[in-house]
Amino acid sequence: MAKKKNPMLKIFLIFFIIEIILVFLSGNFSRQLQVGFENKKFVLRNIEFHYDLQDEITEEFQIDEYNRQNNITPDVYGSEKIYDLFKRFFGAPTALGTFQLLRMILIVDIVLLFMALYIRKHLLARPSKSQLIFELIYTSLEEFVTETLGKEKANYTPYIVTLFIFIWVCNMIGMIPIPGFMEPTRNLNVPLGLGFMVVIVVHFTAIKMKGAWKHFQNYINPIKNPLCLLDIVGEMSKVVSISFRLFGNILGGAIIILVVSSLVSFVVFPVGLNLFFGMFVGTIQAFVFTMLALTYIGVEISE
Repeated sequence: MAKKKNPMLKIFLIFFIIEIILVFLSGNFSRQLQVGFENKKFVLRNIEFHYDLQDEITEEFQIDEYNRQNNITPDVYGSEKIYDLFKRFFGAPTALGTFQLLRMILIVDIVLLFMALYIRKHLLARPSKSQLIFELIYTSLEEFVTETLGKEKANYTPYIVTLFIFIWVCNMIGMIPIPGFMEPTRNLNVPLGLGFMVVIVVHFTAIKMKGAWKHFQNYINPIKNPLCLLDIVGEMSKVVSISFRLFGNILGGAIIILVVSSLVSFVVFPVGLNLFFGMFVGTIQAFVFTMLALTYIGVEISE
């Protein structure tokens, strides 16, 4: 009996051949294929092209600095009025980076909103595949919450689930091949904001459980706790530790993908890098951040 051919293998081979042809035509990035219209005429030609990895890294991760160095007018995809507003509020040196970051966070929020509405609308007694996936995520994280905080504190599950899904979507959305799309978590402001939010929730939980005076006297009463200054530094280090771990892994993965991809002429290998750093590392870092937040809450409750 003849073996059934795998259509995915055919698709992979077709893309591999196309990439090899494009790299060959470009002369290993010394030339670039130009397709478009010029003077109302269709143009298809191979032109000289200078590829600079340092410029590519600067453009990818420091877009405002790259535009300033090369005197480039930024492309904001028809959002000139909003961009001008950002220049007035944040200043021209950081306006485009801030604009792109907040735009991506808005896109992530919209994605999460549609996900929630879709799941709620399609809740069935006999769950669909998408419902099963979300139920698996929820029940798995709920088990971690009850094991760490106790069954009576299972009401923290929605917060933990929301935190995990938000970070996971932020880490995944950069894999979508759309110009301007990036992972919001590779910008330090997002992990720092999440880190501060976690510490605030931790202390709010402690105040709710113990009372404000009983909780804060460990930090302001040197007689009861001679090492209170170290405890204050320790609380601030929680923000740094949990934030920089997420930021460093996501930013480092994005840089490695860009550098290694340029070394192999963007052929085949970057697909594996995206799968590893995008999906695997992105999922692991979302889980680690969420578990650290849960652990911090558990430590405060148990003291």
